[in-house]
Amino acid sequence: MQIGFFAPHVGPSSRDGIARACDVADELGADILWAVDHIAFPFGFSAVYPYATHEFGESPDNPLEWWDCLSVLTYLAARTERVRIGTGVLVLPYRHPVATAKAIATIDQLSAGRVVFGVGVGWLRDEFEALQLHPFDDRGAVTDEQLEVMKAVWTSDRARFAGRYYEFPEISVTPKPAQRPHPPILVGGNSGPALRRTVRHGDGWHALMLLPSEMAEHRQRLAAIAHEAGRDDDIPVSLLVGATLTKDPSIYPSLDDAHRRQAMVGTVEQVVEQLVAYRDAGVRHVHTFVGSDDTIGVRDPVDGMELFLREVWPAFLAN
Repeated sequence: MQIGFFAPHVGPSSRDGIARACDVADELGADILWAVDHIAFPFGFSAVYPYATHEFGESPDNPLEWWDCLSVLTYLAARTERVRIGTGVLVLPYRHPVATAKAIATIDQLSAGRVVFGVGVGWLRDEFEALQLHPFDDRGAVTDEQLEVMKAVWTSDRARFAGRYYEFPEISVTPKPAQRPHPPILVGGNSGPALRRTVRHGDGWHALMLLPSEMAEHRQRLAAIAHEAGRDDDIPVSLLVGATLTKDPSIYPSLDDAHRRQAMVGTVEQVVEQLVAYRDAGVRHVHTFVGSDDTIGVRDPVDGMELFLREVWPAFLAN
């Protein structure tokens, strides 16, 4: 199993913090750094993040600071040497697919082929409406068509396309990605359409905040869809789940399933046990962000990353 972390570009952010995350990830053996995507938060939005027990950002009228995903990914490419860099995930309907394909291919070249392309359909209806995008209810079909457009642009010197949402004559779009035919595509989401999209378009499935038992159930559904489509059912699986470290071993047993889905919680030993359970459920990559309670005293996400890589990850690898 591999381990990856959010680059700290959500909430209080700074160039120095992101640079420090790059250095820690490269030096201490993280496998990947992720950047995540939103463009604008309308004040007073009504949607609720579907994968957590709290309203997104706690207050719709006090949204999080959120740096641009692709700009941050470009900085990660320049600052790091070894660690892979990824979108976890990029909301495809927010941008024209040809522009997205060009940006991702450019970053893949700048990073010498280290991009992992995580994609999603989005969840915040208010954001779609504020940006005057394709209708929110069409976002799945738009995403499917975008992936077809991007693959055409990446693999053809004279790409053309005629679809429901996008149409263009023969065009030249350069550069091509360093990774051929294109960077690995991870499809995000836990729904049936997301699993079908994974089988149709993806090189891997990116799950969000599921328990180990639920991961096993979803992998069975994914394998059945793949088998029906005539595809190899051994599709790589990654998982977004938080981590909260504490010295108090009584916290984890007191949590309900809704909170356990959101984060691995507990002492180093307890978090290692949870990582083992995810590994046994078929997760090949954990994508996390690390916090702590007052007994540990981690000051910021980069401190959390460093603590995780120095104490938790070596203990897990020893299992």
